[in-house]
Amino acid sequence: MRIRWYACTFTTAESKDVAESMDDGDPLMAECADIRMPLCHRGVCNDTSRGISVFVKRLNASNQPTSSRPQVLWMLQGGPGHSSLAMEASILNAYTASNSTVSVYTMDHRGTGRSTLLECPDDDDGEPQTEDEIVECFRYIKDEFGHDAPMAFSVTSAATDLKVLVQSSMFAQADVYVYGVSYGTYLVERLMHLQPSNVKGYILDSIQSEQFYTDKKDAPYYSNWDRDVGQVVEGFFALCDNDAFCNAKIGPKSRQTLHKAYLALDAGETECFDILYRVAHDGGYAKPSGLVGQTLYEWLVDSDRRVFIPAYIYRLARCNPDDQDWLTQLNYPPPLDDLPEEGPYLRGPGFSDIVYNNIVFAEIWQSSHPSSPSAQRLYQDSVDALLSLGNVVYARNRAILYCLYRQNADPMCADYPRYDESFTYNQDDFWNRTATVPPGASVLMFAGGLDPATPLKYARDEYTTMVGDAKLLLEFPAANHGVLVNSPDRDDSHVSCGAVVLSSYMAHGGDVSQVDLSCMARVEPLRFSHWDRDLAFDLFGSENPYNESAVQVKVLATIQAKFMMAVGVLCGLLVVAVVGLLLLVRQNLTLRRRVAALTTPSKLDAIHETNTETHPLTAADSPSDATDVLETTHQLPPPPPPRRDIVDNV
Repeated sequence: MRIRWYACTFTTAESKDVAESMDDGDPLMAECADIRMPLCHRGVCNDTSRGISVFVKRLNASNQPTSSRPQVLWMLQGGPGHSSLAMEASILNAYTASNSTVSVYTMDHRGTGRSTLLECPDDDDGEPQTEDEIVECFRYIKDEFGHDAPMAFSVTSAATDLKVLVQSSMFAQADVYVYGVSYGTYLVERLMHLQPSNVKGYILDSIQSEQFYTDKKDAPYYSNWDRDVGQVVEGFFALCDNDAFCNAKIGPKSRQTLHKAYLALDAGETECFDILYRVAHDGGYAKPSGLVGQTLYEWLVDSDRRVFIPAYIYRLARCNPDDQDWLTQLNYPPPLDDLPEEGPYLRGPGFSDIVYNNIVFAEIWQSSHPSSPSAQRLYQDSVDALLSLGNVVYARNRAILYCLYRQNADPMCADYPRYDESFTYNQDDFWNRTATVPPGASVLMFAGGLDPATPLKYARDEYTTMVGDAKLLLEFPAANHGVLVNSPDRDDSHVSCGAVVLSSYMAHGGDVSQVDLSCMARVEPLRFSHWDRDLAFDLFGSENPYNESAVQVKVLATIQAKFMMAVGVLCGLLVVAVVGLLLLVRQNLTLRRRVAALTTPSKLDAIHETNTETHPLTAADSPSDATDVLETTHQLPPPPPPRRDIVDNV
């Protein structure tokens, strides 16, 4: 296999417009290659005439030690359906952490990104919207790639691409390690089944396990996503109840506090109803609580924002005038029918819905025992979770798409129209089997205790059912999805323990018994009384999210002061006007004395001097200043230079 490398910028722009707007300075350069692969690898599917392209990018080691074998780290993105775009920050961090001693590689999963992209022909909207258009897309893809297309873009096909690459002659003298995150772990696990001879270590981060149980034991199906999220949410609220600060705000049963707030909100029994109902209605949500739940889910998966979830609940339950103004200004998730913007710089959106649905509905979605979950059950799971990306639109679309891809081959699909085309593949012998630790290799596993996407219970199951002793599961109680970058040191948030452990693992040649785990004791725990003050001000208009907005309080105080000043000025003017009228009458009666009166100090002047001394005016009293303050309120001042001030607000 011949590979032609060419120079390319390391950072990939999401679109041509973005690329043109980027700094033209001295960009970090990498090497890229477009590698020809067969559409069907031997033993996977049958087509022998067609080929596809697989995109690969690398940062070559520039400081390689001469005393040891070269080290290579492959890093693979999750999804399925995502390109390597989202991995670039992690790739750069790993390369920098090694002091440029390790060559780091990545690839775009076949069917995504800059590899041969599996997509539908463009219509007016850029994506198929109706069932007829989706089925027509199936026909279009099969016309291009043949009837083997679904299996050609399967997990095993992509894993075989990776095996071909890591076993190529360019790595014959190197120690190869392969890292995957989220769905990327499922891809790496499939590679373990294929057992390439020269891989020394496998790193699984945020694990998609392989055992899909049919009894009462939980199974890692994506169709169980929101049900699993609900369990993580319960764990989050349990931590809140056991935290003195959080308990005092929304405890002693914080989950129940949110549930009651939802009931009051959806029933219109709170002053916040009108605000949230309007946004929810415009966005296509069935209820206002669904909008809140999606917002809070997005905060839950963000290690910086999740600490503000209790503050949101506290304000939602309180719903005073300040809270209502805050909700009016809050940024909300986009409408449910919004589509991601296409990025032509990636020859399309980079993400492939077809790859995602093809793999998920064939391997990671419940399809039997006794049937796939209905749209109603999917939606109810999202409601029960309280914090969820699920909603009635998502649930309905998932059920329809599942039936389309599987051509109604499920009792759940009985009420949906049946078409004469499908897009799915049969599960192979690797499905529903946990990989064995390959000979001469080891496995390092990361799992986060607050990961709603790949819960800890599935990492434990993968570890328990994996045959072999050279394995190590590390649990990070406060980490969410992606431990490599979400396990910050409490004394230096720029250092992530997951990355430190990975470096130690590779430095010790993949020997899991020698890995330095000392950083785990210093990982930042979840402390509800600690937050980033800048982020708090950005989200709540106050450095303390439980207080009223600092800007609003200032404006209200300014308006009140201006009002009282205006009343005082008007009263003063009224006194002046009355005195002036009396003087006018007096002057009419004493015209002869007019000249004499004009040559002496006026009583009117005396009155004016008295008013000025009693109510001195300052620059802050000018009417234009009040306007300036109000404008400042609607157009918040630019934020201060970024800082990561963490404060104790007990």
